[in-house]
Formats: sequence, structure tokens, C-alpha cells
Amino acid sequence: MEFAPLVAMGLLVVSVINFLKYLRAGDMNGWFTQLIVWVAGVGAVLLVAQTDFASGITVGDQLMDNLNFASLVFVGLTVGSVGSFAVEIKKAIDGTDSAAKPDLINK
Repeated sequence: MEFAPLVAMGLLVVSVINFLKYLRAGDMNGWFTQLIVWVAGVGAVLLVAQTDFASGITVGDQLMDNLNFASLVFVGLTVGSVGSFAVEIKKAIDGTDSAAKPDLINK
């Protein structure tokens, strides 16, 4: 198996674990934000898969316009999870959180 799908699965698992931690802690902003990230990722991938650009986008060894629905959902969840992981890296590097954005839900 290629390395990229393993990394994608790992990042998805990390995001699911963080989502469950947010739920358990009652952090509504945390779990709702992650849910919206996944919905946006899946929505964006499903939209792009229906465009003329899909035939030029390779996912693994397949063209995006040849992927089935489950594969597109997986790619969308992974895209969202990669984004979430990138934000976590940014927070770890920028201790002052100088690029902070307001919460999605007011506490």
C-alpha cells in the first residue's frame, strides 16, 4: 500500500479522536467546528468531482471523476482532517496564536 493513504487514514483517526474528546469535554465549539470542517471537506470534494476539473485531478492512482461515492466521502473527510491537523501544527508553533479567529459558536 502507498504511504499517502496510510497518512490520510491516520489523520482521519486523529481527527475522530479529537472530535470524541471535544464531545466528552462538552466543548461545543470544538466538536461543532470539526463537524463543519468535515461537512465542508466532503461538500467541496463532491462538488469538484462533478466539474470538468475532476478529470485532471488524481487521487492515489485514480482520476477524481472515476471515484465512487464512498471514495469521494473518504477524500473529503481526509481533506478536512488534514486542514484540522494543519491548524493544530500552527497553534503549536505560534504560542501567541497571533492568527486567532473567533470561535464558530459563542461560549
